[in-house]
Amino acid sequence: MALSLIGLVLLTAVLDSVIALPNNILCAEQAIWNSEVLAVLADMYQRITPEVFADINTFNNASISSGVQFQVYDDAFLPILGDAPTVSLILNSANTSFPQFHEAAILASSNPPVLFVSSNQYSFSGINSPNTDQKAVVISRITRNPANQIWSSETITPTGREIHLANGGTLSPDGNLIFCAQGDLANPGGLLRLSPTAPFATTNLINNYLGIPFNSPNDVIRTSDGALWFTDPQFGFIQNIRPAPQLPAQVYRWVPGTTDLRVVADGLAAPNGIGFSPDEKIAYISDTAQNSTAPTATKTIYAYDVVTSGSEPFLSNKRTFAMPSVGIPDGIKTDKAGNVYAGCGDGVNVWTPQGKLLGKILVTGGVANFALGDNGMVFLLNEDKLFLATLGGLGAATQPKSAVFGIASDFRV
Repeated sequence: MALSLIGLVLLTAVLDSVIALPNNILCAEQAIWNSEVLAVLADMYQRITPEVFADINTFNNASISSGVQFQVYDDAFLPILGDAPTVSLILNSANTSFPQFHEAAILASSNPPVLFVSSNQYSFSGINSPNTDQKAVVISRITRNPANQIWSSETITPTGREIHLANGGTLSPDGNLIFCAQGDLANPGGLLRLSPTAPFATTNLINNYLGIPFNSPNDVIRTSDGALWFTDPQFGFIQNIRPAPQLPAQVYRWVPGTTDLRVVADGLAAPNGIGFSPDEKIAYISDTAQNSTAPTATKTIYAYDVVTSGSEPFLSNKRTFAMPSVGIPDGIKTDKAGNVYAGCGDGVNVWTPQGKLLGKILVTGGVANFALGDNGMVFLLNEDKLFLATLGGLGAATQPKSAVFGIASDFRV
């Protein structure tokens, strides 16, 4: 929708006041939007008002409105979206039975964008892999041609140590990729390093807990001290790709190149996504029941305080942070203001650091994982489709609006 001249003037006035805030960062609690600006922008979003929210019939009717790409539960979500947010389909899988865009979502470069993704498990004609229950996972590299701005994908073939059924991943400071391998019936899962350039060499990092094979590592994140934190649910056994578990479903912290490997969280049904607040004082872990289709199954994001005993970090004070209404919470990331983003069954849900739902980026079929990049770019993995959302607009080259809103290249990924 094109903004009127009055709307642009009002919006500019509001943005000027935002830029004057400390550190030029807009936190959710600092968002103050003029009611006239909201009126100008009203038809760009679906606003869930308190009246709609309070009644199950009006709420469900509002939730199924067609053509809506964003839901606003709190006005503090509007500065995050900006004046012209978009969601665009940029790539389709070769066919709908090939879920190419499922996990990892490792943004190796923002400019130019280079994105690595892992597919969901799938079967195809001619596969002969009894160790994976006749299933395969492929890794793809997504790029954009700078000349014509056309997106393309290529599947890559790692050389060296095989990444058995790749899943989540993160970026290493040296530019290499770190992937979770779920393993298969004959090979343990673990963490592997993958070079982002041909010949895509791989190296095993770790695949056991003191001689006991991991279950099926799912997601991993690196903290500023160099440690890798990763989740290890029992999905592989349930999906017939791994032997019976020999370890509980747990979360681990490991310092690469050392013997410092510790269990940091247990008592979870199936630890899935993991993320940290910008200051790394809070950890977020999504716990998703192994039978995630049951309406009463666990689908909770827990928050933990990161505390230090001596020189070692521990997780304490486990507490319920949030629960989505549709599907399960999977991948988790935070922005500079500490807002928490999670891939869910209806897209990406966004909460304040205190757990208040701000809004949703709606994607039919949901989002397992996503990547956040420069200028408010959000890559949304939707199985056989890849979407690109832009939040905050591109703004001026010297001062992107996304940086004002805390949506910039230093997302926690």
